[in-house]
Amino acid sequence: MDSRKLGECTLLLGSLCYSACHLEAGHQDFHNVNQLEKFNRWLVVEITIIVSITTLLLFSSGCRILKIAEPPTRLKALLNSRQPSGGTSPKIASSNMRDHLFIWMSVPKNYREASDDGLATGIALPILVALGLLHTSLSFSSPSSPIQSWLIEEPHNLPHSRMLCTSIFIWHGCASWWWEYRHRKNDSTAIPGDGERKSVPRGELRRSWYYVLFTFGVTAFCIVFHGVSKIVKWGFWQHLNIFDVIMVSMFYQFTLYVALRMAHRGFTLGELGLVCFGGTALAMEGLYLTIARVSSFLVGFLLSPFLFLSRHVASRPLRRLRDPQGNHRQKRFLALGFYLGALLIVGGPIGLWTKWCLGGRRDPWVWALFWILDGRRSWSRPALLGYWGLLGSISVAGWNRQLARLRRNPVRKASEHAMTGTPPSESGSEMTAAGGTFTVALPTLPNLSTDVSTAANDLLDKADRKVPTLGLNARRKFFHALAVVMFVPGIAFDPAFTHLSFSVCFALFTFTEYARYFAIYPFGASIHVFMHDFLDTKDTGTAILSHFFLLSGCAGSVWLESAKPIQNLTGVLVLGIGDAVASIVGKRAGKHRWSPSTYKTLEGSMGFVVSVTACAWLLRLCGVGGAFDLRWYLLITVFSSLFEALSEQNDNLTLPLFTWAMLAI
Repeated sequence: MDSRKLGECTLLLGSLCYSACHLEAGHQDFHNVNQLEKFNRWLVVEITIIVSITTLLLFSSGCRILKIAEPPTRLKALLNSRQPSGGTSPKIASSNMRDHLFIWMSVPKNYREASDDGLATGIALPILVALGLLHTSLSFSSPSSPIQSWLIEEPHNLPHSRMLCTSIFIWHGCASWWWEYRHRKNDSTAIPGDGERKSVPRGELRRSWYYVLFTFGVTAFCIVFHGVSKIVKWGFWQHLNIFDVIMVSMFYQFTLYVALRMAHRGFTLGELGLVCFGGTALAMEGLYLTIARVSSFLVGFLLSPFLFLSRHVASRPLRRLRDPQGNHRQKRFLALGFYLGALLIVGGPIGLWTKWCLGGRRDPWVWALFWILDGRRSWSRPALLGYWGLLGSISVAGWNRQLARLRRNPVRKASEHAMTGTPPSESGSEMTAAGGTFTVALPTLPNLSTDVSTAANDLLDKADRKVPTLGLNARRKFFHALAVVMFVPGIAFDPAFTHLSFSVCFALFTFTEYARYFAIYPFGASIHVFMHDFLDTKDTGTAILSHFFLLSGCAGSVWLESAKPIQNLTGVLVLGIGDAVASIVGKRAGKHRWSPSTYKTLEGSMGFVVSVTACAWLLRLCGVGGAFDLRWYLLITVFSSLFEALSEQNDNLTLPLFTWAMLAI
């Protein structure tokens, strides 16, 4: 096990042990006596068992991955492009993903290529978040606080649900490893080299059948174990009834399977476990607080025939079609069917369900319109919507112009390919999207003319040539900075409205990804071309998830609904400021790497700590961040910077959750 992975695992498991000890030793200070009576030490016992098993798994995995090897070609090019001046090329732990743990009946090619499967992150981080929610709910005595007014399951239910999901997660990994070991031992033939495993059949139908059998077997075992625990008075999963055990077990394993298939090569094992537990937690809330977040997935499921037909029609080359005009008409009719179906589903079943959740006497759409006018001032929320819309429109328009310049300049484009390690066909001026090839011709240089419009265009082109074309890293970090400018005012002055707006934005992002992936006319092709210029090595799957992770990282702190303003701002601060500053400082001034297997530097981590702490202090001076202990906040920020530097998982997803949980605990 290399030093980077050892440091990451020590930080995560140490934080988990600290949170368990803090709950056990500090429960006398909780104000809510009724909640205190329900608290018991079995939760600490469960956490201790989980930490022990995880430690054994990590060290057994480390014994199998001892050699240092060259990273994959694409990742190696990216690491070399970020190499600090005067440094040596980093080497990462062997990227032979067959030595990783896997979900049952999955293979290496189902996961995003990474040197670390993220086992510690997938196990420890969701438990930390659940304990943070539990600690926050137990610490409040005011019945009018936001935590007490949640219409969700009891806060004790979430940690036990997480323990159940963690147990299933570990069972999948161990069973998959044992099954593969058994087949390797009994079969001396060569190991498949195309991202497959000996123990997993090639046929998708057989894989699905084996997975279904395993899912029912695991669920049956959970039911039996839960019943035995009740009989012998053990406290395992004590706040879950039989129905909860069945629903959590079945739904969690269902989301694991669907996420691997739908977001092929989009997740590591740890990211998959974290995302699927989030989906399970939302399902167990009963959907009525998260209806805006789940409605888009329901629309995609019910309208899947239109989506798949649209992608099939768009993927056929025009030169092979007998009737190209008929193909174009087909795309229009399929798109029309999708849009009409989406409107009917959102306005019909989802609207009626939401109305029922609101008591049956309030129409959700009328309520939403009036609620927009129910801010501190009647104009404050419409002004906030206009502010967000203006910034978003300017950003998209500006980047369209910037990317057009990049496609017109082959010299800069070739240099970017060398920096990112992507072949010329993957990044820009000519790419395949929605089944067609889009080429951008080099325009002729403009001539000065007396015509006003021609002169204006000429001046704009001259100005464009003086503005440097930003590289991939700068393009991606721009949206981190944009998140700060867009979201801080809303979170600070109207967190309730921003909460709902984040949910609506997540739904819109989902529809956008539907349009891009399934080539929905007329937006799919243009969305694909635009987003393709922002992809890096973590976006190797069929679905593009970076913008989902960035939005979820910024919104997660608000969705978790802490009463402390500084916690609500956690996601925006660590991603919009800390992560961006760490990247810039590390790339320009970084010389001392944290380990030989990473390009992240000590200087970048120092920039993270200083920038986040300084911004939090300024927000407190402005009366926006509320009162908090600056020294304690500085310590948590140091731990977050270490986690950001040592983790190989997608930090847009994991870093805000880790920081929020530690602040809550």
